[in-house]
Amino acid sequence: MFTSIVSASIVFGLSLPRPFGSVPVARWIGFFVGLSLTTSSALAGPPSLAFDFGNTAVCREITTEEAASLFSGQKLVELKLRISVHLLAGKISDVEEVRIEIGDCDSRIRVASFSPNTRLESNFSEDITVTKTTENGKSLGASLGGESPVPLGNVVAHVLPSVNGGMNNREVLVEKQVRRAPQYAVVASGTIGQEHGVFFKLRASPQTTLEGSHELTVRFVVPKNWRGDALRVCCYATGQEKFLWTKQQATWARTCAPLAVYLAGDLEARLAAEEHVSRKSL
Repeated sequence: MFTSIVSASIVFGLSLPRPFGSVPVARWIGFFVGLSLTTSSALAGPPSLAFDFGNTAVCREITTEEAASLFSGQKLVELKLRISVHLLAGKISDVEEVRIEIGDCDSRIRVASFSPNTRLESNFSEDITVTKTTENGKSLGASLGGESPVPLGNVVAHVLPSVNGGMNNREVLVEKQVRRAPQYAVVASGTIGQEHGVFFKLRASPQTTLEGSHELTVRFVVPKNWRGDALRVCCYATGQEKFLWTKQQATWARTCAPLAVYLAGDLEARLAAEEHVSRKSL
């Protein structure tokens, strides 16, 4: 509608009605062109992603003397979960963060440790060294000269008396500072749900990418007779979405699915885990 008004004013030489008439036509044309460019940029399409992981996973018991002494009457099991991030459309650079949550559905087991832990990286390979040099100096000098005729015919005596004085005072000050290179988190992780779950925040860096496969490790404290359990895995991909002249937080992709885990070597527990997942998918 606005474009047709501006076009009609240009073609037929009409003046814009109020409130447009009080503003130069060229300014309104620039406004609508900018609005059109912003809208077309927003319509370029947000990134589309898919998450993939298995619906069952095996847990291995950690049989160490330290685990036995720390968790008397209980045992420690380790879960390794591989999650793949697949970019379907758009640009992966628009994805600022991938968040993964692994939680116990009935709060029966507790998180003992997890990996990767929070990790910081820097764009610089070493700390930053700043050197500042200050130099102060003073000098003073004078010179006198001239010509003086003498009664020797046409001979002119050149008299070049000079007075030279000098004073030098030079001071050099070198100041050296070593600054720690700025760092930012590429991985942030911690517990949720009163330590019955864990979260991982993955962020891209010049040395890493969010697309691809990510292996997560979680160790749980479970009862001594534990054979399997039901977990829930949720994955989110978030970033900044442009709307006109502002940016707002947006979720580009979201996946939540059950994960049945069982003790390694327990065939009956594995079959029960597969049956549990098949019932959930119905």
